[in-house]
This record gives sequence, structure tokens and C-alpha cells, in this order.
Amino acid sequence: MKKIYLLISVALFCTTAFTQNKKSIFISAANANIQFVGRFDFSIKKQPVFMYSGSEIRTCFTGTSIQLHLKDDSLRNWFTVKLDDSLFIFESNNPNGIYLLANKLVNKKHTIEISRRTEWHGGNTHFLGFTIDKGKQLMPIKKRKYSIEFIGDSYTCGYGNEGASHDEHFSYATENNFLSYGAIAARALGADYTGICRSGIGIYQGYGGDSSFNMPAYYDEVTHDKTKRWNYSSHAPNMVVIDLSSNDFSAPVDSIKFTNAYYNFLKRIRNNYPRTIIICAIGPSGGEVNYINQNQHISAAVSKFNITGKAYLFEFGVTLMNGSDWHPNVLAHQEMAKKIIPFIRRLLK
Repeated sequence: MKKIYLLISVALFCTTAFTQNKKSIFISAANANIQFVGRFDFSIKKQPVFMYSGSEIRTCFTGTSIQLHLKDDSLRNWFTVKLDDSLFIFESNNPNGIYLLANKLVNKKHTIEISRRTEWHGGNTHFLGFTIDKGKQLMPIKKRKYSIEFIGDSYTCGYGNEGASHDEHFSYATENNFLSYGAIAARALGADYTGICRSGIGIYQGYGGDSSFNMPAYYDEVTHDKTKRWNYSSHAPNMVVIDLSSNDFSAPVDSIKFTNAYYNFLKRIRNNYPRTIIICAIGPSGGEVNYINQNQHISAAVSKFNITGKAYLFEFGVTLMNGSDWHPNVLAHQEMAKKIIPFIRRLLK
């Protein structure tokens, strides 16, 4: 993968010349053959905006080359690109926002999927479109059968999962949502992945006891523009997986307030998605005592909700925390995915 990334980096120096080549044509982001997976703000159809980990742009194209037009607010987010059967990554640090993803391909139909690896605090990303060979075109890409929304914290984001050890601190380069448990599970099940996740957030309070940093307060957001609110009627996923509580219990927490917050959030999810399957995940745990408390309180909230609604409990159990800042690394995320995939598959039937 590193060799491919270096090639992409070198190719960026040739980007301007490629853009001006009369043998290429620009395709706007408003093209009907481009598929968007996750939360996007389409207020400007030719420039959809997104910020969440795992937000994905998909399409098929014909020809020998493709160029991506992507404006990044912070110039520090990272993306995974799947081109046919190949994977590579790039950092969106080019001020002109143009990235040559492939050149000198076999002249045929190709599929391309671009997924954001890094999370919301990297700022908004604006997608403008593609440049492909003149006389070629974008084509529809097959839609996946299912869609799963994962709501969570740093574990769901994939925080530090490519870090060398738990003593290494966070960096954008080592956060890889593409290899988080949720994204792995979704791909294995042929499902679209939507991640609504923020490192440090809780269901009642954030890491260290910050009562203002809770998922119910932020759940409706689409981008860093707080005036934009997600329209839940636009799409109902087949399943929602909630994995929140680790940050709540990083500080003293009122058990009644936590349980009520979790219960009310479940009611809110059900109101948004009347027929969607809901899973309430517990963990993973690095072996800390608080895992027992998390289990008890989430179980109590689910039991109360199940009097009139329906949600399922799932436990990840103990997981080695060998990623940055004591988070699961890629291997741990793979193990987590392996645990939850059969559970999801059974519920989706």
C-alpha cells in the first residue's frame, strides 16, 4: 500500500497539466451515476459536503484515468480508495483539491469507491466531481442490499487503530475507519456503512464527565454547519448499532440519569426509524471494572425500552487495547467484527 501511495503523491505534481489536457472531461458531483453513502449535505447539488468517518462516494467509469476534485477544510483528512480490486490511501492536503487517482488503466469499465478514514473534527470535506477521459462516461454502480448505521465513539471511528502501540498518541494518519469493526462487518454483509461517531462522546456525558458532549445533543448534525439537520425520512437503514457508554463511565456518572438518557435515545431512534432493527452493543472492554456497570445500566435501559419497543443486546467482551492511546488496533477491530457479524446476519435473516 505504501508503494501505491507514493505513486499517487508523485502523480499529484502532474495534476494541473492533466486537468488542462483537452483529452479529459469534468463530471460534476451532481451526476446521477454517483452514489453517496452516509450523511451528506446536498444544499449545493454540485458540491455535497460531509464530515463523518466512513462517508463514501461510489461510481463506475470508463476509460484509462480518473481524477478526484475534493476540497478539504483542514487539509489533513485521509481517504481510502478502492479501485476495482486495488486499495490505496491519500491525504487530502492538496490546496487546489485535485487528486489524480489513476492513470494508464486498461480501457474498460472500472469501479471506484472513496471513503473518508478520519473523523468529524477533521472538518468538512466538499466533493466537486471527477475528471475522466474525454468521450468516456460515468455509469451506475450496483446498490448494496442492506444499510447499517453505527452510532458510537472512538471505537466506532477507528481511533488510532493503525497506531504502533498503546503508548503512541493519536494522529490522523493512523485513524482508519475503513478498517473499523463496523465498516468491516458492513462490507462482509454486503451492506452500506454509515458512521455517526465522535471520539470522546457518550450517551449522557463525554470523556472526563463533560455533560455537554453527548450523542443526543449532536446526533442530528450533518456537517460542521449546525443549522443543517439530518432528514431521517430520506433514508431508513435496515439496522442501527449503538455502541456508547465507555466515555460516560470514564468519570462518576449518575446511574439513573445515564439509564434514562439511553432509554430516551432508544425511543428517539425508534421514532426516526419505526421498522429498523436496533442493536445495543456493550464494550469492548480492556478489562476495566466499569464494564460491569456499563452492562448493567444498558441492560436496564433496554429492558425498559422493550416493554413497548424492541432492541437487542450484544456484548463484545474483553479486547486487547494495542492501538493508540489504549484503543483497539486493526487486529482487535477484525476480532470485534468477527463476533458481531453472525449476530447481525441472524437478525437481518
